[in-house]
Amino acid sequence: MKKIMIAALALSLIAGCGKKEPEPTVEPEPEETEEVTGTWVKKPGELEVSSVRTMDGFDIGEIAYEGGSVLVEEERIGYPQEWYNTGYDTNAIVVEIDGKHGVYDYSGNELYAPAVNVHSTPFARGISLARVKNAEGNWVYAYGYCNSTISSAVVMTPDFTAVKDVAFADYNFAPYNDTSVMPFMAISDGKLGVVTPETNEEGKANGKYSFAPYSGTGLTRSAVVPVVDGMYKPVSHVIVNQDGSIGPNVLEELGKYQEGSYCNGYYRLKYSDTTILIHAASATQIGWAYHDAKNFVGGYAPVKRYGYWALLNEEGDEVTDYVFNDISYVVDGKAYVRVGKQWGIINVAQAVERGQNVTWTALFGSEKADSLGTLTVHVTDLNFRTGPSPDYEAVGNSVPNSSYPVYETKEASGYTWYRIDENVWLPSEGTWATYEKGVFTADEGPDKKPVKQAETEPEEESGSETEEGDSKD
Repeated sequence: MKKIMIAALALSLIAGCGKKEPEPTVEPEPEETEEVTGTWVKKPGELEVSSVRTMDGFDIGEIAYEGGSVLVEEERIGYPQEWYNTGYDTNAIVVEIDGKHGVYDYSGNELYAPAVNVHSTPFARGISLARVKNAEGNWVYAYGYCNSTISSAVVMTPDFTAVKDVAFADYNFAPYNDTSVMPFMAISDGKLGVVTPETNEEGKANGKYSFAPYSGTGLTRSAVVPVVDGMYKPVSHVIVNQDGSIGPNVLEELGKYQEGSYCNGYYRLKYSDTTILIHAASATQIGWAYHDAKNFVGGYAPVKRYGYWALLNEEGDEVTDYVFNDISYVVDGKAYVRVGKQWGIINVAQAVERGQNVTWTALFGSEKADSLGTLTVHVTDLNFRTGPSPDYEAVGNSVPNSSYPVYETKEASGYTWYRIDENVWLPSEGTWATYEKGVFTADEGPDKKPVKQAETEPEEESGSETEEGDSKD
């Protein structure tokens, strides 16, 4: 982890600077090694799923306040089903099969059969989080689906295995999260209060606002609150404690951000095409600046660089290669991952418990012949390519301290290329990786600290995330 700087908001284009020279290898004594098994709970193609939807819910929450409600971004604790005190089972995810929504668990077992039409219109919506009026007449959050054209709505039971009808008037899937028409918590002139947009007779915003001091009741946990200017527009963000006092101002150096969240002790902040993760208590950045990232859930955050996703642990180390086209949160040690157009499920916790990274070899290795030796990568963003040249297609990126079996070597384009699987190659110019002849041994993964970039300000990005030159050959 490193102290956060404004400069961290730009992605570094030069991967692996500050990498150490490979240490001389010592021929190891022959020993039995345990093969990585069980990485796949369900391999891509074994599930007919076309998409998944985690139980995230709304972008910003609301709290009861003085007879009404106020928008505020409180810290989210636990798994998505726990963020809104719904009482629902956390081991569940919405899946889409043949245009129908259903619910599976993270082992691929069906909880609710895919039978709900997938909609996202002002009139109907598939399975999602909604606001529902309970028996006491209070609005609470629940998972369900509705169709306003026929005035029907149902909510799901806490285990997602059944539904029950509710009055359509008591069901609302559209969150009240528009700060142009809804009151929201903010800091103005150093004081915490509530900004209330004024509306005309038709309920539309007229561009005027009023500000009233916050009474100190309503928050259930700490929150991220905008600091507003004289026009009540956010200019930065600070942390506010549950009692209404202003906490450590870790966000001051960042200034504006376009979107973000505060989840399980970490901030996820997005600015332009850059996303960073910050450990709130220590005000330190975790890992790199990413092209995209999701919240830390279950001890891991999905992160994206150069078009592919991986999983990051809370120490800032990638525990998988960057080889996924999409990835869910980790729940009970497992995650849904998309490879191409197909979804599967990996057991990342099992690999981590063994002290191993989830590498290309563990996921896709198909070579059956005995290997020539082991290649251990020392740098970030080393491209997997379909042939031994920078001209071949990049199909993902390795991460530091991952090891791969080598079946063939070739000198080309100023690099030594190592074939780690059928039509999958990794290059080295001499220091990016260490090749050791002999029996392939599994990598030590997250137990070894990755060699990361030097503590210097990253260079500015030039080009899209798929542009050549953004990662190593």
